[in-house]
Amino acid sequence: MKIARYIDPDWHHYCVREYKLKDSIIENFDQYKEVKVDAKYSYLQNFKASTASVQELETRIRQHLQIANHVFVGLGEPLLIYEEKDQGPFYTNDFINKFTEDDKVTFFANLKSHVPLNRPMHYLNDMFFKSNNIYKEHEMCKQLLDKLTTGNKKFYWELMCSNEINLYHMLKRHEVDHKTFSTCHALGISHWGPDVVAPTDQRSGAEYIAGERNIRVSDLIDPSIYNQSYYSCVVETVIPEDNRMSMFSEKEAKPIITKRPFMIVGTKDHLKAFRDLGFKTFSPVIDESYDDEPDRDKRYSMILDAMNKLTKMDTTEVFEQLGPVLQHNHDHFYNNDWNEKLLTAWFTPSQLLE
Repeated sequence: MKIARYIDPDWHHYCVREYKLKDSIIENFDQYKEVKVDAKYSYLQNFKASTASVQELETRIRQHLQIANHVFVGLGEPLLIYEEKDQGPFYTNDFINKFTEDDKVTFFANLKSHVPLNRPMHYLNDMFFKSNNIYKEHEMCKQLLDKLTTGNKKFYWELMCSNEINLYHMLKRHEVDHKTFSTCHALGISHWGPDVVAPTDQRSGAEYIAGERNIRVSDLIDPSIYNQSYYSCVVETVIPEDNRMSMFSEKEAKPIITKRPFMIVGTKDHLKAFRDLGFKTFSPVIDESYDDEPDRDKRYSMILDAMNKLTKMDTTEVFEQLGPVLQHNHDHFYNNDWNEKLLTAWFTPSQLLE
């Protein structure tokens, strides 16, 4: 059976960069349309979340649906945010549900949906953009791990509020504030220690490190932050108001690989989605009832209360109680076959569609 594969040139995953089936790869759409084969499979990639890019992606998917046996779409930017006819915002689940159950398209993204989808969306662990192993293979990253210390620390928590300005203001009014190392990029309050690379835009960590393919500034663990705090409270980049989807990123990956307890500022059921991926969370040592709260401000308040509550416990006891969970998450992050579905879509696509 002769197969032709169309692939976007910027598809970055190792299964198509290091294991290319060169005799069946086509990167020109006109050539792909005309080639005579038994089956055609398209692999499209998207790294942007704007309205214009989402419209372009839909057009491209529908073009490929007309000629391909199946279309596989990798959402490099997992949480799409767009508008249509002056309405919105709409998100990734809305985009996927623009396609019917009969449309032969499958999605891959680093998020979990809390609502039904018309088409399959397989989880893809893109927490670190290049690969899960950058802290095992990349010299700069390995050196950062070597600089992490134990012992007494100035703060209990580190909380990078990112774009969540309201959370930052709530923190400043809360008792836990003086026990927390905090920043808020949206307000221009940033911190980049001497061991990491600061981005040109001090409010953004999404820039790539010069000369390093696919490693972002935000992927770097900052020893100057970790060495003066015990725990992490991570804030996801996009938190849909209606709690329909939960994404995961380098923000969770960094405390996982360094075996730090953490909390997630995200959607309702964010922790539930995390457990669905095979990870474990930290209840009852950490009060995780906030994960059940649908109202954002109430959820944020509950998170701050839970942070403060943990500061009343001896840190040595906390790490002893949570040791098995921390080890499980570390091992699961490194040992789970996160790309199984994507590899199947690449090497034996018909098996994924059965």
